[in-house]
Amino acid sequence: GHRLVDSDGIINPKAFYNYLSAWATNDALAYGASQGNLKPQPQRWIHSPEDVHLEIKKSSPLIYTQLPFYLSGLSDTDSIKNLIMSVRELCLKYEAKGLPNFPSGIPFLFWEQYLYLRTSLLLALACALAAIFIV
Repeated sequence: GHRLVDSDGIINPKAFYNYLSAWATNDALAYGASQGNLKPQPQRWIHSPEDVHLEIKKSSPLIYTQLPFYLSGLSDTDSIKNLIMSVRELCLKYEAKGLPNFPSGIPFLFWEQYLYLRTSLLLALACALAAIFIV
């Protein structure tokens, strides 16, 4: 049989844009409540009990999507660092498949700059010391 999502977590590519039409207009707790932003807007499809054919029109291919993260349990630096590293790892996986993506939000805007702070400080110190001894 057909599954909505395969064992790798990938939505069936042949039906994705049909599913998108149904999801964006019929799942009250999904797209509408997510404060997401999809461009172009998905095709509107409203389920009707009288519709026995269930023909769901495909939405146009997406050129831009923005879906916020809803995060909880981030009470210390280690949990925030682990979150950022996990999301970045996932982003790289999909960028390698041709899907550029740019996570945003407070963890990425505020905390991410501190992930490589030690490395950056050591590099700056090394450059300063090199400049002192070379000049």
